[in-house]
Amino acid sequence: MAESLAPRERIRKKKDFVVLYRKGYRYKSKYFNLISLSNDLTHSRVGVVASRKVGNAIARNKAKRWMRELFRRNKDLLEHPVDLLVVASATMKEATWTELKEHYLQAVRKVLEKKRVR
Repeated sequence: MAESLAPRERIRKKKDFVVLYRKGYRYKSKYFNLISLSNDLTHSRVGVVASRKVGNAIARNKAKRWMRELFRRNKDLLEHPVDLLVVASATMKEATWTELKEHYLQAVRKVLEKKRVR
């Protein structure tokens, strides 16, 4: 599997975000909330949201870059096509890369256990 993040692997349409918010399974972590829902595509997609609670523009952009990077590096864990929405929390600016990675991997494992993703 390619380790790049293609444009087709990003969630960009408002309609897709709304569907995820309404129907998705939610997992709350210390640093972010993960909302997931299986899709009918041949690939998984990710969307990242960081509000002003996360911090200034620099902190928000860093949080979004880190979450996209975690998705990109760990796409092979997603056995079935799924849409993931990561909503950064204010505590994310305190996180180190290794802490964030551990929480992300735990969240993905938990999400894959749920029926909606399979």
